[in-house]
Amino acid sequence: MSALDQAARQAHTSRSALLCQAVKHYLDALEQEPQKEKRRQAAARTDRFREKFGGWDGTAEVLRWRDRH
Repeated sequence: MSALDQAARQAHTSRSALLCQAVKHYLDALEQEPQKEKRRQAAARTDRFREKFGGWDGTAEVLRWRDRH
């Protein structure tokens, strides 16, 4: 408990408030993990797409499409 009390004093807060913040941070991290996994999977799909189609320039293609329409 002394480490917890010391951390609370350094943060200028109470022990219970520090614990509350720690639990909130932990729960937020748990909630974000599935979203991080979805982003990792999306990045992997993008990498596979890039490998399949090579040096395709998406920006140039969009600009070309805009010029035609």
